Amino acid sequence: MSVTSYDPKKVNVVVDGTVITGFASDSMVTAAKNEDAVSTDVGCKGDVCYSENANESGTITITLQGTSSSIPKLRTLASGRKQFSVMISDANDYDDINISAQRCRVTKMPDVSRGKTPSSVSVTIFVPDLQIR
Repeated sequence: MSVTSYDPKKVNVVVDGTVITGFASDSMVTAAKNEDAVSTDVGCKGDVCYSENANESGTITITLQGTSSSIPKLRTLASGRKQFSVMISDANDYDDINISAQRCRVTKMPDVSRGKTPSSVSVTIFVPDLQIR
């Protein structure tokens, strides 16, 4: 029997040199490619042709508590239309993931929501060359 342990404290997200804090309880960060790496074409007799996709772009979504002290930094990057670097590291033993990206941009100003309890805020970052290692 195999047992693994996941520790969210071993996951770090750094945006423009600032360590992001105040993650929401349901999710921290998601990194996804914008398109498939390869497309296929199957001929009428079953011959297959692979076409490599040159689009290496992706999206990083950070989910924060509405009270996170990192939100003003991300709002400033969005309003200033600034390019910045993003680094994500996961030091959990079973899946040592590292993402380092340059020239990223916040694609949309984070929403503002106020209510009885603080809600979560999602920040979407475009990454021109998303490499997951």
